Amino acid sequence: MPHKTGRCNLNLTYNAELKPYNSFGVSAKATCLAEIHASEDLEQAVELADSNDLPLLLLGGGTNVLFAGDFPGMVLLMRNRGVEIDRESGLIRIAAGENWHDLVQTCLKNSLYGLENMALIPGSTGAAPVQNIGAYGIELESFFVELDLFDCNSGNVRTMNRKDCNFSYRDSILKQPRPRPQVVCSLTLQLLRDPTPNLSYPTLAKELEPIGDPTPQDIFKAVCQIRRRRLPDPTKIGNAGSFFKNPVIPHNEFEQLRTRFDSPPSFPAKEGIKIPAGWLLEQCGFKGYTKGEAGVSERHALVLINRGGATGKELHQLAMEMQARVQSEFGITLEPEVRVICTA
Repeated sequence: MPHKTGRCNLNLTYNAELKPYNSFGVSAKATCLAEIHASEDLEQAVELADSNDLPLLLLGGGTNVLFAGDFPGMVLLMRNRGVEIDRESGLIRIAAGENWHDLVQTCLKNSLYGLENMALIPGSTGAAPVQNIGAYGIELESFFVELDLFDCNSGNVRTMNRKDCNFSYRDSILKQPRPRPQVVCSLTLQLLRDPTPNLSYPTLAKELEPIGDPTPQDIFKAVCQIRRRRLPDPTKIGNAGSFFKNPVIPHNEFEQLRTRFDSPPSFPAKEGIKIPAGWLLEQCGFKGYTKGEAGVSERHALVLINRGGATGKELHQLAMEMQARVQSEFGITLEPEVRVICTA
């Protein structure tokens, strides 16, 4: 039951049900849940967790997490809001609790460009730098300036620039496992004042073929259309979008793959060749696959879905089955993009 404590009216819920806070819609319990609206809330929540020996778990939009069991600790639910825009410089500072898609729309309304390829990515803005979100030829790293980070160990706030974050494909130093979380409080991005369309991703370029010279608004609409066709609406069917990262394999392994398939889909990457994980899973027969109430989307083999009554454990077991099949069939290891929370 929710109640307030202490000098800054921290909202706490004990024995908290986490189903409303994860896009898979699976049931799980946390010892307590703290809503974070300001830095004072964060400081008090961490102090309370420390005094009760509770582990901490940071949760933004809950769109990139699978609870495969209960969490015996305190969940920090980021609810801080605020967007500061300098249209002359193109700099924008965003509170971590802001919705990412809403931010993309806000930027377009203010004639600031670059993020439109990443429209409809679910989740909060604070989660964006953690996994260096990206879509359709664009990654957050390209626009990143800095972020403010609260260290739950020291209680200090520090600023990290792009080099500090050590960004890579769907990864950053912030994603590395730590005994205590580091909480992104806000981030600053440098956007473009002059439209510079990025149509490097073939699917997006094809979608926009009928438009000779697409505007950022055209790109935004096209990306939304593509994503809605390919991905189920999490408000209707529980899912977290793409469950696995697209693996990058060495050139020699790709040549071996080409001996089995005429033209496997691929994209150049810094470390080799990137193969769509969805294609690998589709070759293994997982598109539309069902195992009880857990399943795989009929639209995209990369998307695990909760058909209504699946548990987090059942979805996790399905994910591991998919990994094992791809490993057996192709010798390729699929790494989850979604964070799985397991308990002993």
